[in-house]
Amino acid sequence: MGLPAGLQQLLAPYLKFLTPIAQQIGPEFHKIMRALVAALDNLARPLGPLLHRLVDPLLPQLQASAAAVDAALGRFRPWQVLLLAAGATLLLVTAAQAAAAKLERIRRQGVVNWACACLRSAPIIRGLLAKEKAKIAAKIAAGIQRDGLAMTRLPKQGRPAAAVLELLKAGIQRDGLAMAHLPKQGSPAAAVLELLKAKESRNVRVAPGTNSMSGVVYIKDNEHKQLLDDVFCLFSWTNPLHSDIFPSVRQMEAEVIAMTANMLHGGPGTNAPHVCGAMTSGGTESILLAIKAARDYMAESRGITCPEMVVGPSAHAAYWKAAEYFNIKLVQAPLGKDFRLHGASVARCISRNTVLVVASAPGFPHGVVDDVAGIAAAAARRGVPCHVDGCLGGFLLPFVEQLGYDVPVFDFRVPGVTSLSVDTHKFGMAHKGTSVVLYRSPELRRHQFTKLRRHQFTSVTDWSGGLYISPTMAGSRSGAVIATAWASLVALGHDGLLNAADGIMRAARDFKRQLSLQLPELRVLGQPHASVVAFAAADPAQLNVYCLNDLLTQKGWHLNALQRPAALHFCFTAQHVDVVPGLIADVKSALAVLAKDPGGLGAQGSAPLYGLAGVSPDRGLIGEFLVAYQDAALAP
Repeated sequence: MGLPAGLQQLLAPYLKFLTPIAQQIGPEFHKIMRALVAALDNLARPLGPLLHRLVDPLLPQLQASAAAVDAALGRFRPWQVLLLAAGATLLLVTAAQAAAAKLERIRRQGVVNWACACLRSAPIIRGLLAKEKAKIAAKIAAGIQRDGLAMTRLPKQGRPAAAVLELLKAGIQRDGLAMAHLPKQGSPAAAVLELLKAKESRNVRVAPGTNSMSGVVYIKDNEHKQLLDDVFCLFSWTNPLHSDIFPSVRQMEAEVIAMTANMLHGGPGTNAPHVCGAMTSGGTESILLAIKAARDYMAESRGITCPEMVVGPSAHAAYWKAAEYFNIKLVQAPLGKDFRLHGASVARCISRNTVLVVASAPGFPHGVVDDVAGIAAAAARRGVPCHVDGCLGGFLLPFVEQLGYDVPVFDFRVPGVTSLSVDTHKFGMAHKGTSVVLYRSPELRRHQFTKLRRHQFTSVTDWSGGLYISPTMAGSRSGAVIATAWASLVALGHDGLLNAADGIMRAARDFKRQLSLQLPELRVLGQPHASVVAFAAADPAQLNVYCLNDLLTQKGWHLNALQRPAALHFCFTAQHVDVVPGLIADVKSALAVLAKDPGGLGAQGSAPLYGLAGVSPDRGLIGEFLVAYQDAALAP
């Protein structure tokens, strides 16, 4: 059957052009095919006798088996045989797919964890574990601070402030006042504020200069905090989703992104002039968006359907969360003896399915900056995006470098770095709830949107509610926290952040020096580049650092417990410039207690759980304990 006349007329110019080319290619194609067949024939000839020797002894059995099958199927009609064959094929394919999926789950979970999970599922063991988990959950719940007024049900009528305060003072138990329904009438603003003041009084006190918490609070003083509070009130009902209604918030967001990019050597006048980005709710969202962008970009450009991501064991927990959310296989590259991730280690882990490699600047556990240049170069050689996690140090390291400290280059000056995440709500000293994710790509789109960042956005064109696009995971966002981030950066400026970095680094270096001089029982891990100083027991057989941590908690300090190896760290902020003498004195005092009683608090505190986590191969069991803790923490 020929082509329709209209289609022939449409294709005529193309056929006229292609026909001579086809006529020239045809003979050459036939020559190539004849040569290929001849080569295969020459290859098969020597194998013929060998194949005969292998197959000939099997022919009688095969023929007998075929005859038996013919006899068995002889009573069926052809269509029945066809139906049986199709059904058997479908069954085999389904079984093979189920087996492959199970093997993939085992591979991701790990053989040891899978075997432990199977063991835990045995009825007897499951029952014993349930009893033990119930005991641990009860213990965890008892250890969580409650404020004496269980707000699980709103009262039918609001209570006066004086009555509420009396209830708080009386220390009513968790079940003493069921508050699970909205009241019919609300309470006066004054009464609500009094109630909140009473609740707030149970929090750890934050006193600039003598703050006892590792990290957590980064705002330098009450004056700066008051500025941010005033700005928040000014923009408290703004929402950047409606940029036409709140254009000032849109402009501030764009300016925060631009200022952050410029600080990290991106934007006009740099080697990465087209850097762009977005503001997010925090470091985790920035990380999630960068990973989603890389996954989708590599799926489109390379067709990768089984994505993998290469990280170090010191990468932030958000990467494990992203792997679960986005169905990405997490490949862990081992750290060096200096606790840094190096390019050679990453290069060995990159495969054809790798969609992203990650470097930390610095890593949360040990405060060291990874070998960003080597990692980015290894990624670039394979055409893989490289994300630098600067959530902790992004607003500190540039100024630490300017102060003359040794800081490995980690920003957009490094070729191969395709994205960066930086938290304004840490050393940018903004209110909690703001971060920046930045992208650089050689392939630009209109309005300087890079192809990589486009995969971060979500556009909906068929929604009955209208056309919709959102740059981050959230739809509606608070414009107030964007405004406070802008206000913090403008109020502090370059010199303010430089001066803050100077005080922070002096405190961190002093702590490291005093720890080495006065506390031989401890050793510093690695060579920290920023404000985090991690330390472990010089002899773990003689000192349990988790018991040390529990004793320090009793003294009012709040350090971060680490594992693999067992260690603690303290993250210095602008609030910690004067805390080193007191911290060293209390560590020395706690070590003296442990020298007399190595068990410390015994079965109390966090030491038992961290001790179990350090020796148990069953990570699923440890995860269940963490779930029990989270359940207890979210209970009213």
